[in-house]
Amino acid sequence: MKYIKVSILTLLSTAAFALAGEAWTLEACLKQAKQKSLSLESAKLREQKADISIKQAKSGNYPSVNASIQNTLFDHPFIDNEDHYRLNLGVSGSYTLWDGGATSLNVEATQLSKEAVALATKQTERSVQESVLNAYMSLLAAAENLKTANASVELAKAEFENYTKLFEAGSITKKDLTQSQSNVLQKQTAVLTAQLNVNTARTTLRQLLELDDSADFDISAPETEIGSPDSLPPLPTLDELKKSVKEAHPGLKSDSVAVRAAKKSTEVAGKGSSVTVTLGANSSTGLQAWESKAYKNQLKYGWQNSISLGINIPIIDGGATANKVLQAQVSEAESQVSMQETAKSLENNIEKLYLNALSADMQWSAAILQVQAEEEALLVAEEQRNAGALTYTDYLGQKNNLEKAQATLVNAKYTSLLARKLLDLYQGVLD
Repeated sequence: MKYIKVSILTLLSTAAFALAGEAWTLEACLKQAKQKSLSLESAKLREQKADISIKQAKSGNYPSVNASIQNTLFDHPFIDNEDHYRLNLGVSGSYTLWDGGATSLNVEATQLSKEAVALATKQTERSVQESVLNAYMSLLAAAENLKTANASVELAKAEFENYTKLFEAGSITKKDLTQSQSNVLQKQTAVLTAQLNVNTARTTLRQLLELDDSADFDISAPETEIGSPDSLPPLPTLDELKKSVKEAHPGLKSDSVAVRAAKKSTEVAGKGSSVTVTLGANSSTGLQAWESKAYKNQLKYGWQNSISLGINIPIIDGGATANKVLQAQVSEAESQVSMQETAKSLENNIEKLYLNALSADMQWSAAILQVQAEEEALLVAEEQRNAGALTYTDYLGQKNNLEKAQATLVNAKYTSLLARKLLDLYQGVLD
């Protein structure tokens, strides 16, 4: 009975660690990952590059202005009394009046690409959150299994002490005492394994949160107080789930925008054969140094202004424009295929996740009943053992059956909670 009471208390206990430091809830972990994840930092840098690309694309709509200063030393070996230095100063500018709309299309394409990159960043955030959810639930399950293992060790030790007294009194055999001692060692080994699982899960979560390896942290998890799937809200239907996920999935949106950007890029490539009209202006002057001392007059009367209108009509470009169009069309087709693959993969993942959630709820309920059945069986085994109708080996087997059922219950519980949290994540509830 003492064993059963401790086991029940273990299953209802929280998964907090005896460590000094800040208590981390699931929400705090998700927030930390959003702020510190290196994957997200890389994604945000790609967004900055996309912003720069937009500025570069827009620069095609602006006039260009250049200033020039040219100093020349020259010499004619067969001419006497010749000046040897010339200075030319000038300012020139140009502005594209018409390029077939290539610049504006390029700006639109880069803006769409920026939007796609931003959505891709959001998808990266979702992936980071999913990893945190997996690590967090794994840590809770490992911590609860460790508590169960520690409780088993304490009970095994108490039992061994009791059996030692019974053996000294001649009430049990040496074999029973040896099995009891072996049981203690087995439980201690199980504790080491459980502790290793806790350490591994903690390290995984800590690294996802980008915390220093010397950081200690407690897990504050109200999820551990949930007793059964009956206390959770009902799952949506599969059709409702698919609809909400498609509306909220940033990766699917990113692919859709990328397709639109690729179409714009195809149009831009086709503008390579367009007529371009450019307006130019120039203002320049100069002087020759040693020919005359009237430098001021040279600069004044040498000043010249000009304006020009240039029209460029492509005739033959060796197929360069056609090749660019073909390459852009291939990229467009690749974007469309990628979007279709994302949609198919998402649909498959959601169906699997939904079925996993349903299955996990049923397994959780079944595990609760199994633990109750094993507890009742252990009560009977204890009575039989006390009456001498059951060997110690069979009695230990029944205790182990209960512990296995408890471990199954813990795993089923956190598998169910994880599946539900992942469904919330895919629906955008955790954003």
